[in-house]
Amino acid sequence: EGSCPEVDLNAERKLQNVLISQIEEGRIRGAHDLAEGGLLVCLAEMLFEKNGIGAFVSSSDTGASGRLDALLFGESQARAIVAVRPQDRAAVIESAENLDLSAIYLGRTDDSGRLRVEICGKEVLNAEVSGLKNLWESAIPERMDIA
Repeated sequence: EGSCPEVDLNAERKLQNVLISQIEEGRIRGAHDLAEGGLLVCLAEMLFEKNGIGAFVSSSDTGASGRLDALLFGESQARAIVAVRPQDRAAVIESAENLDLSAIYLGRTDDSGRLRVEICGKEVLNAEVSGLKNLWESAIPERMDIA
């Protein structure tokens, strides 16, 4: 519902430049855009690649809109999640900020096999990654069988 956000090609170019430069520097270990499903889907999809990996992610605010649903599922452009080693975090954030892009630290991966997300001190998701992957893989086929 509502109008589509305008595409900011300059912001998209800046994001791509940061991603490419930091990949070339060897600092980015993984990257994923937020275009399909937003933050929660992006985080889950990044964890699907390696069995047993989990993550704890937290944010102290709900973003510009102030809406939790927009923060978690918004699909606006020129946004990506990147995975970096702890020692590379500051350099990657600085690289983005040097191009006037906002970059924040969201959390860390672990070997829990769970995706845990906390917003403004409140847990909004605590789920087994394997269960999320099963739902993600089976949602459309199951829906097609129902129809």
